[in-house]
Amino acid sequence: MEAKELNEQIVQSSRDKIKVYPCNNLRASSIGHPCERYLVLLMTSWEMQIPHDEVTQSIFDLGNALEDYTINVLRNTTYNGKKLEIVTPTIRSWRIETPLITGREDCRIKEEDGKLYPVEIKGLSPYEWEKLNTMEDFLNSKKYYIRAYPAQLMCYMWNFGLDHGWFALTNKVTGQVKLIKVLFNWEFADALLAKGTRVYTHVSAKTLPDPIEEEGICEKCSLRNACGHITRIPTDIELDEGLEEMLDRKFELKPLYSEYQKLDEEIKQKLNKRPKVLAGKYLCIYKCTKTPAKKGPNGEEIPEKERWNLSIKNLEEIKK
Repeated sequence: MEAKELNEQIVQSSRDKIKVYPCNNLRASSIGHPCERYLVLLMTSWEMQIPHDEVTQSIFDLGNALEDYTINVLRNTTYNGKKLEIVTPTIRSWRIETPLITGREDCRIKEEDGKLYPVEIKGLSPYEWEKLNTMEDFLNSKKYYIRAYPAQLMCYMWNFGLDHGWFALTNKVTGQVKLIKVLFNWEFADALLAKGTRVYTHVSAKTLPDPIEEEGICEKCSLRNACGHITRIPTDIELDEGLEEMLDRKFELKPLYSEYQKLDEEIKQKLNKRPKVLAGKYLCIYKCTKTPAKKGPNGEEIPEKERWNLSIKNLEEIKK
């Protein structure tokens, strides 16, 4: 048994799962997609979809495993002295008739009023997990698929006639789970209704909506060959979504870094190289390291140098 052969079989098993399925109607999971042209083509030209690769398939498989993990975490969570009652759906999918939208919630939480409220589970990168805390955070995301998530949960609330639902977000690195309560929004729901009606009108008329102009969406669209309109970026530019997250974070922290540097300088000026200063729970220690005078490589005199190092200790943390 060789590792290389086993690894090849692991990849092949992922490839074997890749399939393109028919789509006959709008789905709660896709109605939030920003391109109505894509939604029309998904129903009229689904067979022209470009299959995803084994990496994407592995991401889907991991998402399924994270869903089971998240449900287990919720079931073991205690609230007001009782374990949360989590119910998983028993039917394959439900449907909203006008416009026709099908869906299937990941699970539901039974609350104090006895009602079951829908939960949508999402596995996220650590950066996105930290960043998403309100519905507005989803809607303001730079990633179109994250902006689409609230539409999915809104469909669940719409179908069940409930005033709120929940996102259960799982950090794919740490396994941390957090819940976000989302209130039903009639204006948002009406916009989805209008969007669904427009899509079905195009399907019936065998026409296509105007394409969107959002860089990055067309390049990765599984129906770009059927669309006839592709927003391309220059071929000498590579795409890297993971790097984008890091750069977003860098520019978020940049103002804080400038503030940190300024405050650090002010603290050093106030300490004025005093050897030991106690400031509440902080002990500030200044140490001087001296480099003795010496001769340089050409015989020149290099004078003695002093280097001051500041260390700041939190005494409360030391006690722990």
